[in-house]
Amino acid sequence: MTSSDRQQALLAGARACLPLSPGVMLFGMVCGAAAAAAGLTPGQSFALSWLVFAGSSQIVATQLFAAGAPGWVIVLTGWVVNLRFMMYSATLAQHFRGTSRFERWLAGYLLTDQAFGVTLARVLDGRRDIPWFFLGIAATLWLFWQIASLAGIYLGALVPASWSIDFVVALTFIGVLAPLLRDRAMAAAAVAGGLTSVFVVLPLKLNLMAAALIGAAAGIALEKLWPSSQPGA
Repeated sequence: MTSSDRQQALLAGARACLPLSPGVMLFGMVCGAAAAAAGLTPGQSFALSWLVFAGSSQIVATQLFAAGAPGWVIVLTGWVVNLRFMMYSATLAQHFRGTSRFERWLAGYLLTDQAFGVTLARVLDGRRDIPWFFLGIAATLWLFWQIASLAGIYLGALVPASWSIDFVVALTFIGVLAPLLRDRAMAAAAVAGGLTSVFVVLPLKLNLMAAALIGAAAGIALEKLWPSSQPGA
């Protein structure tokens, strides 16, 4: 790709981020406020947001910190919650062949649910500018997140206590997933995974792993029974 093509892909990614920004910034504010409420200083709260850059892990870490959990429990739980990113990175890895090591490391740091979801839609469309599109949307999301997190740290008292953090996360990701439900298998995976994550209660957020496995199994099973390519699918 030429430098002009890369620049256009970066800008396309940044523009694709804009519809997601309200939900992402809302969640970022909630995470910032939660860190401050857990007893972290503003500097510690912002460092957590900057270093971890994973909302679910940040929420879990602050909850465990507030409960007095030892450091190894916080780190292990955060690692378990973030296991899904291994699946995301494996899906996108082949599209980053030919990029520099720095670009791959940067992409790994910037990887989020929302950036993956939107980029996956572009992958399914057969586009070849995936690395630059991904970096465009992911870097823009990072900027919005850090601004919102910083605002939440200092303005956390204004966030209503009645707001459900899980609801905010789900609402943000539903907006990303909806355009991807192009066939029965994807819809089955989304429904099965969603129901599992809601109704199955496991420690250490392991219900997320169970949801991913059950959702994938449901999608594969339905695809075998009714392939998307067959008439009427």
